[in-house]
Amino acid sequence: MLSGRRSSILQRDADRCSLVCRWSAPGWQQQLRRLLPTVSRTGREDAGAGDKLAPGVSCKLVLVRLKLPTRVSLQKTFVFAAIFFCIQQLEHTGLVFSLLYFAFVILSVVAFNIAEGFSRISGAYIFWYSTLIVMFGVTWKALVGEPADSNLFTPVLDMSLYTASMVMLVLVTHLNKKMDFRSIGVASGFSIADLNYTSAGLGCLIVWLGIIYADMVFGQAPGSIVSALVQVNVFGPLGLIMVTIGAIKDSGGRRATNTISILAFIYFFYLGLMSFSKQAMLTPMICWIVGAFYSRLKVRWVHVVMMLLMVIVSFMVVSPLSASRDLAEGLDDTQRLEFVGHMLLHYSQLREHVKGLEETAESNGVGEWYNKPQGSLVERLSMVPVDDELIAYSAKGHYEGLAPLYQYFGNLAPHFINPNKGGFYGGNYYAHEMGYGLAEGDYSTGISFSPVAEAFHCEGWGGILWLMPTIWVLLFSSVDFVVGDIMKYPWGLMVVVWFGHLVPEQLLGGMIYFLGNGNFGMVLAIILVTRIAPILGALFMGKTVLPPARRPASIRRVVPQARGSAGLSTLY
Repeated sequence: MLSGRRSSILQRDADRCSLVCRWSAPGWQQQLRRLLPTVSRTGREDAGAGDKLAPGVSCKLVLVRLKLPTRVSLQKTFVFAAIFFCIQQLEHTGLVFSLLYFAFVILSVVAFNIAEGFSRISGAYIFWYSTLIVMFGVTWKALVGEPADSNLFTPVLDMSLYTASMVMLVLVTHLNKKMDFRSIGVASGFSIADLNYTSAGLGCLIVWLGIIYADMVFGQAPGSIVSALVQVNVFGPLGLIMVTIGAIKDSGGRRATNTISILAFIYFFYLGLMSFSKQAMLTPMICWIVGAFYSRLKVRWVHVVMMLLMVIVSFMVVSPLSASRDLAEGLDDTQRLEFVGHMLLHYSQLREHVKGLEETAESNGVGEWYNKPQGSLVERLSMVPVDDELIAYSAKGHYEGLAPLYQYFGNLAPHFINPNKGGFYGGNYYAHEMGYGLAEGDYSTGISFSPVAEAFHCEGWGGILWLMPTIWVLLFSSVDFVVGDIMKYPWGLMVVVWFGHLVPEQLLGGMIYFLGNGNFGMVLAIILVTRIAPILGALFMGKTVLPPARRPASIRRVVPQARGSAGLSTLY
């Protein structure tokens, strides 16, 4: 029989999870362990600071915690894909297209599980690759009730290329798992046992701002140190992730933000508003989410509300503003800020302008995958129609060969070795080549294609079957060697965020760029996080937020006894 105090503590723990637990019932703890994945089997694992375990209870209920997934249930995926297949058939999607998409989804989960999910860089790559290149757009088409293969030139060829690339990605992932360099690479030589995440994050933000202002003052002369630092300046997003982790750890899971992180988020969002960049405005949100998952944040209602607000801001503010950058051309920062405030206060004008842009794009034959415009954010995240244009053009015999690859690899050399770095291959060039709605003299507008489309444009099916796998092997093995285990080293989270932009829309050149400049930037980031940033952060904070000191256990005094007959001292 439980005492009154112990019973009240136990009842409090149960109420926090909206469950009434009858601990006296035989086998109840074992049944509860099977039913709830959030039950700690040791009574201490997953318990955040401030959680007190009821005396004598070996199984503790905790609130839902965020966690970077390392595996997805193949059985549940099969059920989901089968239901989605039926929905597509009801919407009159072609049978072959639906079957290929079904195979793509299953293969994506197989590859993700082989890669051990987000514990490896390859798992993060597979997640972004499958989700942002194919799944998001196809799923959105189903949600709006449209056939997935409508308004495409070569839908079956498109889906065949995506599915074949995923087959090759499964093979590459299996090979990369055999070639595991995480334990012998660069990251293994740096310890984070005593790392103060808040100080390190503040230090990263300081270095990030320093490089930005150095660029403003000194400019980017070809081959200069400032130019090199600007190209690898990933320290801002890394700082956001670090201060988010620090806020959660320093508060024992009670807070997901602190003063430093809030100011950094606001400044990042301000820069995004001034540049009308979706990437800059969405980066703080993604960094907070990644940091919260890494820290296994215990979700409360306030966090749910924050995530809902992020979604609303993304669709209602970020998407229309980024599409209206043409109205802010020639304005300085003060004028741009006034313009943004005016457009947000007069939201109907903003919507009318965006609607006009959508109608203009539709008349030019751009972005017609959806029967009705879905907004710039949704259409930006839908890579299938953009790839379809380039794939259909290539299928007519317009192939580039390996010339783009020579350019991309040549650009990895430093400027003093290759003074003629640059070149014309890229999304803008391909858009002009196939007449993709750009003005004749417009060579500055960025056009995004996935690596699948460019690989097919270079070597046809050979680009899918040998070119992309070769680059993937080089990319995964090199990043594993530099970054190490994502679950162990927090700087790997920066690669997760970086891949979210690089994987779906940076062609083959984005992967090759990361082979050189990306890995070099991550080496600098590791040195900065472990050696320099904590000192900088501590100097600006005035004090270091240290983890609570361990309390030494009481030591029983050892008293020497009288010498025995054998001449030995007996101690007890």
